[in-house]
Amino acid sequence: MNYAHILSACREGEHLISMVSVEGIVRLGVDLGLNENCRVLDLGCGYGTMLKLWSEAFGLRGIGIDRDAEFIQKGTARLTNDRVDLRVGDLLAFDDNAAYDVVICTELSFSSDGNDTPFPDLAAGIGFLQRFCKPGGKVVFGRLFSKIPAPPAELVAFDGELPTLGELHRQITGCGYYITAMATDTPAEWERYITWSAKRDLARLRKDPNDRVLAEWMDTWYRIYFDYRRPYEGWGLFGVERL
Repeated sequence: MNYAHILSACREGEHLISMVSVEGIVRLGVDLGLNENCRVLDLGCGYGTMLKLWSEAFGLRGIGIDRDAEFIQKGTARLTNDRVDLRVGDLLAFDDNAAYDVVICTELSFSSDGNDTPFPDLAAGIGFLQRFCKPGGKVVFGRLFSKIPAPPAELVAFDGELPTLGELHRQITGCGYYITAMATDTPAEWERYITWSAKRDLARLRKDPNDRVLAEWMDTWYRIYFDYRRPYEGWGLFGVERL
């Protein structure tokens, strides 16, 4: 067994804010046709791990934007080449005259009423990403989806109304796009993501054990995952193109 490969993937996974595995991210890059001539823009890049993996695997160049300075600082320290540039900034305020082969947003959130989300609907979100694409460029976005047509009310209250995969497909084609690449979650990656978040919150709670708001949030975080998210909810990265 190649333990070095497993350990390397685990270390990358610690900084991958995604429910798709490291191997799945690389496979997605293959399906997107990434190569050394590509330029990729990642809006809301977290630690920039997707760009890091793709730059190492395919030799491409990329820019990552995230509003969290800690993510950018730690992500920049982990880069192994100068082909990736990670910057602190608001993705909605990003302005660049360059055109990219692939534009990504792993947290393309929206709701039916348009409240508390960057975009009122899927069409607006994809349209925002498309403006940075070259002609013929591809958009990639991350999206939660429901595994069943009518998920429990507790899950809807926590994550909002989510489409099934079939409904998401119809929404995408209704916007004039086709899914040409995709990579979805695994139980192991959900476990990594849920516990990654819990470790961060636990470190904060240890500094202030009397923080009841945080303690109650952690209880909710675990309960929603084990009772509802694990059996009823999925997450995927969807690469889409126009005709």
